Amino acid sequence: MKLAVPNILRRRAKGEHGLLLRPLPAHVRRHSLMVASMRLALPIVAALLLAALALWSKLGLDTQHFMLALATIGPQKIESMTMSNPHYEGIDEKNRPFSVTAKTATQVDKKGDVMALTAPEADITMENGAWLTVSSDTGLYQRAKQYLDLTGVVNIFHDQGYEMHTRDVHIDFTSNKATGHQPVQGQGPAGGLTAQGIEVVDGGKRIFLLGRSHVTLFASGQTGGQSSLIPVQ
Repeated sequence: MKLAVPNILRRRAKGEHGLLLRPLPAHVRRHSLMVASMRLALPIVAALLLAALALWSKLGLDTQHFMLALATIGPQKIESMTMSNPHYEGIDEKNRPFSVTAKTATQVDKKGDVMALTAPEADITMENGAWLTVSSDTGLYQRAKQYLDLTGVVNIFHDQGYEMHTRDVHIDFTSNKATGHQPVQGQGPAGGLTAQGIEVVDGGKRIFLLGRSHVTLFASGQTGGQSSLIPVQ
């Protein structure tokens, strides 16, 4: 036996053309919701922009002066530019490489040629591969002249096992020479030394002790190293 379906239910279950209606997929419903939201939000955003422009004009803000103010700030930042972990490299008059590193480097002049360094360290390499390392608390590096002025406690290490400690040393990388006129103490495989100043030439091949100097040699101090200590009165 067949049950009669009311006409009103048939009309609700069918579309205009007599087809059955199915629920829309989820992504279609989300897209329709997004379109409806954009239709509502765009007029609101446009109204807010118009209100902001009207307020800007009413307050008399000048965009040109604002841009000039930003341009004025720029050079001031450049003049006091600070770099972290800088690394400089070069060669001396005999094509021997050297490098200068530091914890920070702050530009001193407008051209950026003079840099104030914190915890600087200079490495000098000789023709035979031997090296000399000089470090200090602070320093001033002139890139054009290749000068490095180390201030505070200065530590000098040579790969032959020598080490010296003094203060305030001037390094000329062009001639590969370091000079200091403060009291110096040092030691190495051959003995120990004290002096009133020091001069390191040829990247550490020869070390001159300046002023009143005292050198103590150990009994077995034949090392055959490349460096030689020369007292100079």
